[in-house]
Amino acid sequence: MTIEFEILLEQHFREQHHPEFYAARLNTTLYVLNGITRRRFGKTVYELIQERLHQEALHLLIHSSLKVSEIAYTIGCCDHGHFTRSFKRRVGVSPAQFKRSLVTSR
Repeated sequence: MTIEFEILLEQHFREQHHPEFYAARLNTTLYVLNGITRRRFGKTVYELIQERLHQEALHLLIHSSLKVSEIAYTIGCCDHGHFTRSFKRRVGVSPAQFKRSLVTSR
């Protein structure tokens, strides 16, 4: 089931941020799916979704010319402020600061 979850996550992470969606698509409960992902990855379904969104945000910040607000929208985050706060918690700087640091380091 972990491979099926990984495939679903890759297909839907931009538009489906709710763990229950993945459990339902796999015909299981969130409780069971969380147990499986904790054993396999050491993380809950929610944590894996957030991690994948963060990876995509980093990729887009590094490899695209999109504005931060466009990146937030691209990964399915309707609230630019929420995206900025979440990114800053993970990285220590805002997405805009991160993108500026890439330009100055080149």
